[in-house]
Amino acid sequence: MAFRLIPLFLLLVFLNASPLEGGTGTPQDMIKKITEQLATIDAPKKRAKLLCYRARNYIKAGDQKKAKDDYFKAINTSYEGWILNELGHFMYKSGEFNKAYNIAQRVIADFPQFKDEANKLKKQARQKWEEDYWKNNPPQITIDSAPDPNRKTRHDLIRQTESKSYNKSSNTSTYKRQKKSNNSTSAGNSGGSLIRGFGTGSEFRQNYKKSRQAQ
Repeated sequence: MAFRLIPLFLLLVFLNASPLEGGTGTPQDMIKKITEQLATIDAPKKRAKLLCYRARNYIKAGDQKKAKDDYFKAINTSYEGWILNELGHFMYKSGEFNKAYNIAQRVIADFPQFKDEANKLKKQARQKWEEDYWKNNPPQITIDSAPDPNRKTRHDLIRQTESKSYNKSSNTSTYKRQKKSNNSTSAGNSGGSLIRGFGTGSEFRQNYKKSRQAQ
């Protein structure tokens, strides 16, 4: 079984591969060969694949603009998931993170078989876009008017309220202590508790004797 599967797999790879895929030579040589081959091919899928190969060689040659043009030509020639996904990664590496994010979303919507890789690209592109945004647009605090010396903040009002509460509590405690002290002084001066009609202390004993004698 293994002996039969290996030749079949190699055959499929051979049939689907482009004659220039994995070719040798400088990027400029490969670009020239692919351009010549594109002039003889009309099938959309084959043309799109060759355009992607030429875009990769443009990247190696350092020509990002022509690489980008070929990727867009490829996706417009044959709308396929692997081409759109490769375009998204190209945009990410080129620093166009917002476009890479949008392309990743499109891949997820139209080609679910690539959603795992597209989700990863989407997350990375969003993170890089946010980093670049805050780097180029740092938050600034601008004071456009002179400060008001009479302005009271929320913290000022809280401190004012606490101060009033403390003073009120302190005055109440002082009044209670004074009242207690006055009561104690009055009781000491009387010499004892008052009994109506007889007075207090020694006066009570004298009045009591006088009332007994009168009887």
